[in-house]
Amino acid sequence: MENDNIKKKDVTKEKIILFVIGVLVGAVISTAAFFVFAKTLGTSSNTSGSSSQQMPGGGTPPEMPSGENGSNGQGGTPPEKPSDENNSESNS
Repeated sequence: MENDNIKKKDVTKEKIILFVIGVLVGAVISTAAFFVFAKTLGTSSNTSGSSSQQMPGGGTPPEMPSGENGSNGQGGTPPEKPSDENNSESNS
């Protein structure tokens, strides 16, 4: 009886050890693959002269349209205030 229990514990212990070893090996392989990917991505962007993270316009924000609403932007003049007659009628 005791031999059966010892064998079962050994089999379970071996399975756990194999699982832990598998997880560690998988972590090492995925880390190595990440570093190789990052290294090749870094060298290819340096040789082409432009980074893939840059904005397509060279990093400058787009221009405001010069249509009807173009003057109402951040640097333009605000619209006129409504007259007091309209405000007093709506409040009454």
